[in-house]
Amino acid sequence: MSFTAIILIAFGLGYLLHNLGLIGFTPWILLWPGVLIWFGIQQLVQISKKRRGSQDSSEIALWLVVVTLGVYLLLPKLGITVPSIPWKLIWPLLLILMGVMLLMPGKKRVVKIHFESGGARHGLETKKGFVGEFTRGPGSWVLDDLRLHQSIGTVSLDLTNAIIPDREVFLDLTGYVGEASIYLPPGLPFRAECSVGLGELTVLNQNESGANRYIQIQSTDYEQATKKVNIQAHWKIGEISIRQIR
Repeated sequence: MSFTAIILIAFGLGYLLHNLGLIGFTPWILLWPGVLIWFGIQQLVQISKKRRGSQDSSEIALWLVVVTLGVYLLLPKLGITVPSIPWKLIWPLLLILMGVMLLMPGKKRVVKIHFESGGARHGLETKKGFVGEFTRGPGSWVLDDLRLHQSIGTVSLDLTNAIIPDREVFLDLTGYVGEASIYLPPGLPFRAECSVGLGELTVLNQNESGANRYIQIQSTDYEQATKKVNIQAHWKIGEISIRQIR
């Protein structure tokens, strides 16, 4: 039986039960974690069919993590309470897992680690990094428009002692796996739009955790202010926090 046929049957049964009032949710809310679980199990089955000695233990570990993640995301949608994940620990553990996978015997892998600084693009200084850490502050430094992509690692911007120009400053931060922390001085008007595919967001007193989280906030005096910061921060997996020192 093909995967498409299974999906059609499952969705049909789900909507039938929902329309009959037997379940309180539609199949759509189960789609994303269900696909993770199905795909992970499918890969594990394929690995188990390989001849002994040719099985890659790193692949097994990877797909076990995928299945576990799918189950974790699925249970709350079924009304089952699960403990919250400490995201500050999760993304470093993912890095450790990736490193262990590279050390295990199996296919040859090539890892490129670099950090490059580009010229201004659309008025923004552009920086790209693969693995590592990008830090500014807490000492005195000059803030300017910045576009930064950090694939894996941490980004820390402490603006409490930064020299901020008397205009709107743009910060465009993106990454795959890691943590971004931004500290703002008291009274500085700012606008922030943050999202994470899987992880945790904290912007002032607002907090969101889980999958596909999003927070948008703007200071009440932002439009009238001349000195202000416009923050865009988007990560696939990890944690983003923006705090204003009081």
